[in-house]
Order: sequence, then C-alpha cells, then structure tokens
Amino acid sequence: MTALLWTLRYEALMAARRKVVWGAVLPLALLSLLLAATSPVVTGHSDPAARAGAGAVLVNTLCTLGVGLALADGLRRGLEARGMPELLAATPARALSRTAGALAGPLVTALAPVAVLFLLAGAVLTGTSGSAAPVVSAVVSLVAVVLPATLLVTAFAGLLGVLMPVAAARAVTVVVWLWACHFPPEFSPLPTATGTVLSPLGGYALVAWAHAPQVWAAREGGGALRPEVSDAAALVNVLLVLAMAAACYALGHLIVRRRDGAT
Repeated sequence: MTALLWTLRYEALMAARRKVVWGAVLPLALLSLLLAATSPVVTGHSDPAARAGAGAVLVNTLCTLGVGLALADGLRRGLEARGMPELLAATPARALSRTAGALAGPLVTALAPVAVLFLLAGAVLTGTSGSAAPVVSAVVSLVAVVLPATLLVTAFAGLLGVLMPVAAARAVTVVVWLWACHFPPEFSPLPTATGTVLSPLGGYALVAWAHAPQVWAAREGGGALRPEVSDAAALVNVLLVLAMAAACYALGHLIVRRRDGAT
C-alpha cells in the first residue's frame, strides 16, 4: 500500500507540472461550465436535478476528452524514458503497485479541477432549489459515468500513442470520441456506438441514476445494443465501458513491454 501511495503521489505531482494537462483540461472544464449555465439543452429543464444530469453530458463530452488528450503520451513517455523502467524495477515496489499508481496519479491530477467545478455547480443548484438531488446527481455522474469514460479515453489515446505519433493519436481520439458519443445514427454510413450501451457517454447510466433526460440513451434505434433504459441496462453500459478501458490498457502495456524487450 505504501508503494502504491508513493507512486500515486509522484505521478500526480509530475502530471501537475505538465502544461499540457492544464492547457487541455481547464479550458474545456470552464467551457463546460459556461455551456451548462447558458445552453437551453441544460437550462431548458425545470427540474434542477435534470439540469445537473444534462450538465454531466457536457462534462463527459468535453472534459473527459480533454483528459484523454492530455494523457495520450503517457505510455509513449514511459517507452522513450531510457533506463527508467530498469530503475523502477530495482525499487522494492511491486509491479502492480507501480502500474496502479502510474495510472491513478495523472488521472487524479487531471480530473480534480473537473470534479471540483462540477460539484460546485451541483452545489449551487442544490442551494438555489433547496433539494439535494442536483448535487447527488453530480456525484453519481462523476463516479458512474465520468470516471469510467475517462479511464477508457485515456487508455484508448495511450494505446494509439504507442502505435502512431502522439499528435496523430490525439486527432484520431477526437474523431472516435465524437463518433462514439454524439454521431447521429441516421447520418452515419457506418454503425455508430452513439446511443448504445457501448457508448462511453454513459447515456443509460445518466438517465437511470442521474436524472438526465432520455436523449442520449437508445438514440434513434432499438435492438440488443439499444435496449430500454433500466438499472440493468445502465449497469451493462458502465461495465462495458470499464471492460473496453481494461482491454485498451492491457493491449497498450503489452505493446510497450514487447518493444522494451526488443530494444
């Protein structure tokens, strides 16, 4: 546990010193807050909890993508850091602790301003409405939707970052993210994850657990991947996003280890 905490600490501090983290995350977090306060998509709902849920869609679209873009070079930096893997392997920390700390540290740093701003907005809605539902909706959204989606986009961007130049990986991540979250099926010549239980936008969980309007779940279609909104469908949505994140992380680390072994 001590090795995990120390690894998490130094990884978080290193991420905090990187300008790309703040340059990618803070502007998008502030833009999300501005849109949440002015966009009819959010302000058009009379229910304060529904406003918080609709605001979570903005957060998960913009801020989560920003975190993924900021950390897209995470695996590549480890691959290019000559001698560092050998140095870390010589420490008394286990590989699992180092891996978990290296994953969680930058995420904690990048997600902290997003969480603070979103919870503050939820608290304001709670204060003005006199109901605890908005801040509860914000907490549920962060835990059940934003965090799993951030794990996925970070893992996906990191995987692309070891397969191609980081700038190209970031560009591809933006396209894939928008395709998976917001590309309308009726305009897509190819099948899209938008509105399905595979979508990292988390439409099912947001509707079932965070009072979001049913706009982003089961969007424009039906079938096994677009079931009716329910607690079970929401849970499947979250588990599938986490499973895809784990697969991307595992594949990325496997590629890095093989390249390390080949050099």
